[in-house]
Amino acid sequence: MQPLKNELPSADDVLFVFYDFETTQDTKISETARVHVPILVCLQQFCTACEMQDDYSQDCARCG
Repeated sequence: MQPLKNELPSADDVLFVFYDFETTQDTKISETARVHVPILVCLQQFCTACEMQDDYSQDCARCG
């Protein structure tokens, strides 16, 4: 295995990922604890090439 380099990636290699989990806490696992059950997961990604696009109805050729 190679160690990670201690440098920032170039602007062309950056992929932004945003996510959100909506959960319920209806399931008890003990008297004081409840389990988070995901009911909705939202995810959006874009790269630096997506930023330059004018038409967002088409998929990005770089990151899809």
